[in-house]
Amino acid sequence: MENKWLMFKNYMHNELGITKEDIREWIDDSVREQAEKMVKKEFDSFDVKQIIKQIVYSDDFYGSKILNRQVIDEVSKGILERIEFKNKN
Repeated sequence: MENKWLMFKNYMHNELGITKEDIREWIDDSVREQAEKMVKKEFDSFDVKQIIKQIVYSDDFYGSKILNRQVIDEVSKGILERIEFKNKN
């Protein structure tokens, strides 16, 4: 097995001119591209209204799910009016 690996490595280096640095660069580029895709996907699916709703209704924050709907709407509206979102596109 080691002999086959050595033959393959020599072929890549001698015949194709591919170095370790080339491979590292390709891996870095691929990882960067995949990370950008994952971040974009997360930001595209980010829904502020849904997150605020989860926080408002969470027992962890208020200890009770019984809140006046009008209060919830006003608080959510006030928060959303003060937050500025910028799309990087």
